[in-house]
Amino acid sequence: MFTKVHCSIFAIALLPLGCADTGFSSFDGMLTGDGSPQLPADGGGGLWKCQPGADQDADGIPDDVEGCDGADADLDQIPNFADYDSDDDGIRDSTEAGSDPTNPRDTDQDGTPDYLDKDSDNDGVPDDKEDLNGDGVLGCCRATCGQIIAECNAVASDQCGAGQKCQADGTCSPAADFLCSNGETSPLKKSTFNDGINDDVRPSSVCSEGAENSGKGLKQMNFRSSSAGDWHIALEQAATYGEMKISGAAVKEVAAAFDLSDGDIAVAGFIISLPTDKTDISQINVEILEQVSKNMPSNPLVTQLSGGSATTSHDGFPTVLGSQLEVKTTAYNTVVEVRNGLLLTLLKRSNADISNLPTATFGSSVDLFSVRLQTLLRKDGRLLIMGAVADSKLAADNSMNTGFHLDDLSNGTGLATASDSDTVECDPFTIVGQGVADIIWVVDESGSMNDNRADVANNAKDFFARALASGLDFRMAVTGVVAPDMFGGAGPAVGRFCSNTYSFDAAGELVNSEDQKDEGGEDRFLLPTEQTAFESCIRNPPGYEGGSEYGIVNSYEAVTRHLPRKANDPTKIRPDATLVVIVATDEIPQSLMAADPFGMIFYMTQCLLPPATKTHLIDVAYKKDLDLYTGQSHNGEGKAVMHVIGGVCANSCGADIAHGYNQISQALGGQTGDVCQQNLGQTLQLIIDSIAGLASPVILEYVPISASLAVAAGQASIPRSRKSGFDYVAASNSLAFYDTNSSKGDQVVVSYRRWVHQATVQ
Repeated sequence: MFTKVHCSIFAIALLPLGCADTGFSSFDGMLTGDGSPQLPADGGGGLWKCQPGADQDADGIPDDVEGCDGADADLDQIPNFADYDSDDDGIRDSTEAGSDPTNPRDTDQDGTPDYLDKDSDNDGVPDDKEDLNGDGVLGCCRATCGQIIAECNAVASDQCGAGQKCQADGTCSPAADFLCSNGETSPLKKSTFNDGINDDVRPSSVCSEGAENSGKGLKQMNFRSSSAGDWHIALEQAATYGEMKISGAAVKEVAAAFDLSDGDIAVAGFIISLPTDKTDISQINVEILEQVSKNMPSNPLVTQLSGGSATTSHDGFPTVLGSQLEVKTTAYNTVVEVRNGLLLTLLKRSNADISNLPTATFGSSVDLFSVRLQTLLRKDGRLLIMGAVADSKLAADNSMNTGFHLDDLSNGTGLATASDSDTVECDPFTIVGQGVADIIWVVDESGSMNDNRADVANNAKDFFARALASGLDFRMAVTGVVAPDMFGGAGPAVGRFCSNTYSFDAAGELVNSEDQKDEGGEDRFLLPTEQTAFESCIRNPPGYEGGSEYGIVNSYEAVTRHLPRKANDPTKIRPDATLVVIVATDEIPQSLMAADPFGMIFYMTQCLLPPATKTHLIDVAYKKDLDLYTGQSHNGEGKAVMHVIGGVCANSCGADIAHGYNQISQALGGQTGDVCQQNLGQTLQLIIDSIAGLASPVILEYVPISASLAVAAGQASIPRSRKSGFDYVAASNSLAFYDTNSSKGDQVVVSYRRWVHQATVQ
């Protein structure tokens, strides 16, 4: 677990083009008092005249103190007495002069005053790597309660920066804390925070400029924009980019392709702009997934691993992030061919309509591909679809980087309007413990689900291992979908947890058929050490279904009967736990049949619901459930996210479309995977990674451009890795950590680029 900071860092906006390029600019020392670039008044050219007692550059230091001999510390051909930043360290001389400019400050007492010294405290860290924006203020650490600091979020009059407390005399204590530093250190102290750690071994270096893939410093990006498509996208520096030429293109109809052709990555990306008069992004996304499933050239087998998460983009538009498909085909052999097939399908065009589809192929010839998408709806009736294709095996391999690149191109963080620009953020954290999650499984016990329950059980080892690798402090619980009693109340097995271990024969059938009807043993959560019991309970949930399908009822009861939250109680949800519900079923809930007046029997096999029916589900039929899961009832203790493994549109096994479940899951930001897929392993990995991110206390202040993230702990850089490193989880705007060597008390800094026009501060 980490302690999080909620304050901003040096959002440098002095030079927009410089920001887009590196995020930093020193202007060669020529800064006015307000930080704007300005040439000396006499135009330069060696025409300055030193005047003892005067102060040509208005830095507070008299000309003769700076030297009338023409000394030029930074060799920029501007003498010190006329230079606003004589040592070109990005910090104005007026700031470095100290309290008595006639006797300029010399922090390290080396005979060179700070305004001429690039390392004023002689700690081995140059001043420009410590005071990153050159304002003389340490991040967002306040001197006085309620102090306003440029580029920092405002605080109340009785508040200070993170890690500081407002004292009775109106001052903030301590004067400096790592959590309000925003990645900066003081150029005046070798140990800024008096914690025994010297500044040269802190993780702050991750916020300075760094070379691409060097593992050190702020990562550079490749920004591309289109006025016709109204997009600005952030790509890896190695990515190639090109816009398509569409014959007779409609207004707002634009497309581009971008590729990462390195053989160890092999990702083919794209972005499409289309006109639309539709207003429901969730329905639009469902239609897009169905369109791909049914209409791709050569009719490949398309399976939905995740329906994505419906949310609002960083700049305020309705969007669905991270929809994931698997494409199995012998008609396509490379990621480029699949990407081009997707472009044609989504544009509803033929090859003849697009004159310059990329044809250069790369990567291995395979027959199984992973596709990830983002859909976004702009207010002007523009639909944007951005995504990428990769070899499915590479995408699922946690030792490879392919999966990251797929995510970065479909999680919404790399897309903005054409007019948006970028800036830099740096968030500090302190490790204080693990993320905590309680996970409740609601499992359909019908005969048609036998293979799916077995699939979950067979993947339990990897599921548990993945959770453990993420450092997650988790517990699992399993309940069924049994019917309420005849009076509508919760029967003894409704929402009850299972803890028994059963015996199964080679065919997966219970050895003792009577066990099918028992209540599952002790009603409690299972620990990470009880994987065998989990597998057994998944195969045989509590009670006996007998043809019933009351998954939503059991979900509600599974949460409420295990409230109020209580620590050190195996029967209760923990106070600090992130609560997650996972429903696995191939049927529509019977409670929906009873509650919905529009005839849900008809809609069991219909991909889309009429708007009135969908509204009815959310506002009436499942208001009680949503009030629980969104924290509007039960004192907020039932707040949860729901993921669904159920029937999706165009599924291959005849499963009921998971209406009811889908609407609740979408409202909570959950995901839906196809219950018909032959192996649920990838979907389960997506779910546990999502849970690890949701439970993580490392929540970033702004939505980052995820491809730009860099992380350091202590002296070491932490690589982006799902095997041993960090990963970004868009649904929770957080970082998950896997098998890192970080210890309690370690200081962690996260640097990233972000779009400027973010709708809200996260």
